[in-house]
Amino acid sequence: MKVVVFGASGVQGAAQVAALVRAGHHPIAVSRNPKPFSIDGKDIQTSAADFTDHAALQKSMQDAETIFLNLPSTSFQPAESTIAAAKAVGEAAKKTSSVKLIVFNTSMPVPDESKGIEAQDHRREMRTTLRDMGLPVVSIQPVCFLDNLLEGWAWPPIRDRNTVVYCHKPTLDVSWIGLDDVAQLMMAAMIKPELAGRNIPVGGPETLAEKLAKAWDRPVKHEFQTIDDFCQKIGAAMRERSNINADVLMDQMFRAYTWYNDAPEEPFKVDMDAVLQELPAGLSTIEEWGRRHKPDVFQ
Repeated sequence: MKVVVFGASGVQGAAQVAALVRAGHHPIAVSRNPKPFSIDGKDIQTSAADFTDHAALQKSMQDAETIFLNLPSTSFQPAESTIAAAKAVGEAAKKTSSVKLIVFNTSMPVPDESKGIEAQDHRREMRTTLRDMGLPVVSIQPVCFLDNLLEGWAWPPIRDRNTVVYCHKPTLDVSWIGLDDVAQLMMAAMIKPELAGRNIPVGGPETLAEKLAKAWDRPVKHEFQTIDDFCQKIGAAMRERSNINADVLMDQMFRAYTWYNDAPEEPFKVDMDAVLQELPAGLSTIEEWGRRHKPDVFQ
């Protein structure tokens, strides 16, 4: 199947391109300034397209059957341009008769009703915009990425103190999922056009527990980071970026992580048995993910 992957230069899109080519599909990796690359010795077709260039967007979709849509987070990027990007992709897809389904990776939990968290509201607006155009869209909604543990603020305490520091209260059940498994679930969805109109939260098959310790052959502790401390550190990092209002970001992150931790609907916990009945995919255990992504310093 010919699949256009928007955001292919990011870590989520790159994982989707790799999964598609290894499953025998034909991905087109779309980004603003693509560079030639290959996966397992196979050259990957790329397409250069800015979200403001409607002709380039439509050209990238030529003869494609499916679109994997990954868009920047509006937590860290201006919302207006990102929402406009979703609309531009929709307008190009509307003119491309071969496109049968858009698989929209929201990259975060998106409840059906607003919780006052702007990044979620923006994702919901993008999804609604696409569907109001008459496009078939299935929304795949990952809850919490395992890969986040290996970068940014989460990695140093793991590297230096064998400690996972995250603002998840000790009693919080979290269905952690790797980017490779998100790609597998998106591929399972793309062959089911009847899922258009559905919003599907997805996670991994188990919670974190002590699985990383087994995978990395070392003790791994867990330390609860308060939401206030988490937001202060995010805010301090973001104050160096001129296009971000750090105070607004901190307020939104505080709202989001308070909801994640305290909401009675447990947004980070997903019944994956039910999901896998509709989206059959072989998901990795946390221990399997950990072995595949074992940091060099732990070798």
